[in-house]
Amino acid sequence: MRVLFTTWAEPGHLYSLVQLAWACQAAGHEVRVAVPPACAPAVAGTGLIGVPVGRDVAVDQIRNRADLAPWRSPVRWPEGWNSRPELLDDGHRTVLAALLDKQLAVAGAMADDLVGFARAWRPDVVVHDPLAFAGPLAAAVLGVPAFGHTWGTAAVMRIEAAGPGDRLLPGYRELFERYGADPEHGPSAWFDPCPPPLRLPDPAPRRRLPVRYVPYNGPGLLPGWLHAERSAPRVCVTAGVSGGKIRPDRPPELFTRTLAALTSLDVEVVLAVGAGQGGQFAGLPERVRVAESLPMAALLPTCAAVVHHGGSGTGLTAAAVGVPQLVLPQVPVAAEIGERLAAVGAGLIPEPERQDDPAGIAAAVAELLGEPRFRKAAALLREEMLADPSPADRVAVLEEAAAAG
Repeated sequence: MRVLFTTWAEPGHLYSLVQLAWACQAAGHEVRVAVPPACAPAVAGTGLIGVPVGRDVAVDQIRNRADLAPWRSPVRWPEGWNSRPELLDDGHRTVLAALLDKQLAVAGAMADDLVGFARAWRPDVVVHDPLAFAGPLAAAVLGVPAFGHTWGTAAVMRIEAAGPGDRLLPGYRELFERYGADPEHGPSAWFDPCPPPLRLPDPAPRRRLPVRYVPYNGPGLLPGWLHAERSAPRVCVTAGVSGGKIRPDRPPELFTRTLAALTSLDVEVVLAVGAGQGGQFAGLPERVRVAESLPMAALLPTCAAVVHHGGSGTGLTAAAVGVPQLVLPQVPVAAEIGERLAAVGAGLIPEPERQDDPAGIAAAVAELLGEPRFRKAAALLREEMLADPSPADRVAVLEEAAAAG
């Protein structure tokens, strides 16, 4: 079987696909991962075979459009909006329409090369990121099964569909029609690594296939201090592997606020940052260290709590190792995992007006460390995640789909 994986961005969107791709390859199947050129080095770092397609779109410029400004702010949207679109007002819908425009621009830049490669390589099945619209397009052109693979959202996010019955929007239809493909040739199902307690119902019926979240946060090497004895609980602070991309010349504001809060507590603090970001920090307080390019799957098991931005990769990795979490969302969609963690007792998310307050952050971290109920709830969440079928177990789904044609 030949399996074509495709996504549009790294690291977060790519990393969610890696485990299933590895499982397919380990089962003896041929795997290729098609991405824009800028993502190709990250694919190579996973050990998988990458296929650069199309051209890189100036996503940062698109992201800075005025109609996307609300998406770049920590302002909260109605809780559960991803599951209940009726909660959204016209302003929210304008933002989602702008997000769709951005993803259609990326898909348009990938489409010719991806379709050309698919016609030459002839995959039996396509697995795609929900926002990588060129993936289902290639599957539709070839007439092969397509499967979506979410990155951990509580509901399957489909910004290309709106209204009753997941009605597809005109821009998405036009992308397919340019290639004579049927836009209704959508995913047969969605692989869903979001653990059962954190899931929300979808706004329209969608076939979700639970798959165990197995952390992958990139390659790295373990420092000697990681497992050394320490006299105080360790707290990780991170803005995610992509946090430094927003303003690469300075540390994310989340670090500044959280450091001001944690210096009042008897804790060891580890600032987890991406490659090249370590030099941004100087004159740090005692018992604060910087960990550059250290995989979260290695760091978080040594921590008593984690403070983060609400990214699915960080949130699900912490959940997979049973660590309580404080979520300080920097964009609306990032509040979702914090709200769901708070609902099951495995974490906290402060009210919007308190998430910039160092005293409030310190109080929340102290509560996570001092109340055993958070650690117990996090352990239960981890057990539920372990009960989901592994990526290796789910390879059979793709094999059956490929055999059926």
